[in-house]
Amino acid sequence: MEEENVIKKAQGSYLTGIIGAIIGGTIATIPWVLMYVYGGMMLSILAALIAAGEFYGYKLLKGKMSKGLPAILMVLALVIVTVATLVVIPGLLIQKEGLNPSVANIKKLYSNEEFATAIMKDFVISVVFTILGASIITSNIKKQLANAEEGKEIKLDLNNTEENLKMKKEAIELVKPIFVKYEATSKEKAMMKEEVLAEIEIENQNAKQVFSYLQQSGIVKKYKGKYYYSEENENKQINPKKNSTWKKVVGIIGAIILVLVVVATILDNWVKSDIDYNDEKVSFKMAEDWTASEENEEREWGFYKYINTFPAQSSTSQQDYSSYPAAIGVYYDVIDENISSIEDIKTNVQNSIESSEDKADETNFDISKTSGNYDLLKVKVLYKTYPEELWYYYYILDGDNLACITAHTFSLADQEEMEKAADKLVNSFKWM
Repeated sequence: MEEENVIKKAQGSYLTGIIGAIIGGTIATIPWVLMYVYGGMMLSILAALIAAGEFYGYKLLKGKMSKGLPAILMVLALVIVTVATLVVIPGLLIQKEGLNPSVANIKKLYSNEEFATAIMKDFVISVVFTILGASIITSNIKKQLANAEEGKEIKLDLNNTEENLKMKKEAIELVKPIFVKYEATSKEKAMMKEEVLAEIEIENQNAKQVFSYLQQSGIVKKYKGKYYYSEENENKQINPKKNSTWKKVVGIIGAIILVLVVVATILDNWVKSDIDYNDEKVSFKMAEDWTASEENEEREWGFYKYINTFPAQSSTSQQDYSSYPAAIGVYYDVIDENISSIEDIKTNVQNSIESSEDKADETNFDISKTSGNYDLLKVKVLYKTYPEELWYYYYILDGDNLACITAHTFSLADQEEMEKAADKLVNSFKWM
């Protein structure tokens, strides 16, 4: 990777630079967010892009180049990833399911203990990846700044380019003769740092920076508190092997493959089509990978899908609950006079569950709005005793009309995919 843009040291403003870094880092966070939302994974290399984006933005708005820049970029990268992971990603996950990504809905999402635990674990991993990825950029900048003279242009360069080689050769020409003079080219005759600096300072006032630069490059090596010059490392860096070109080619190919994977993953999620269902009263959409029941009746639809289960081998295995698919049902009717609001429906459902002989191990009630702005009551009912069973009930109220969407499975491993399909159906539901 090579950055052609340059910045002059000690010029510009911290304020404008930080603003530019935030903008650049935010834009560079897009691949990170898309990979998480649509690919279900995090890649540390994408965190390096975030820091690089910050650098571009910092430079574009003429930020001041100083020794504090690496720390600024690292802190901003952590802040940006924190906001992206804890706010932006949950919002996109909500929108992905057809819901309005509002602050209220994000808060409701965090009220789900399972989601909150999962996102916090991912956040910790995100922080680690950000530190590792951003360090690739900040360490390079740190080396550049350590060796830069006042007014000298600094450029972000992660490869051994001609400019970098020129800088390294100039440092070698200044320092190597001193080590050679005292035969300090091996561990046995290593010199004190002060001895080297004393002779460098006669010709160059940036002796410490030059010495530090070669030490970080591995050309000047430390041994038992003293230093010696490694001609072997010098030769490796000044005369790199011919296969370095192939390494660059492999790196470029790897980057292209990564981009293709991200794009393919996103397209895979986007191209999944839905099927329209309707009659004279309602309409809704259902994912095509859910099979419609052949026994549908008036004002009623049924769908099923084998998510983490398999069909029974024979019709005699009626009690083999592990062979049952997840099921989603849709039904609507006109409500009676005793119900006037979604709160009334919640009260009735709650009383029904509490009076049932089969006591649920977990129940959850949530009142909100669908994407069509209808009143919605979502109920989760979980039974942990054999057979484990999970139900979702969605009640959609519109005046005197009430629709009930149910989602049911005997396999708790089906929960995420089944709930997503049901949520999406509910938010596509419309009264005609």
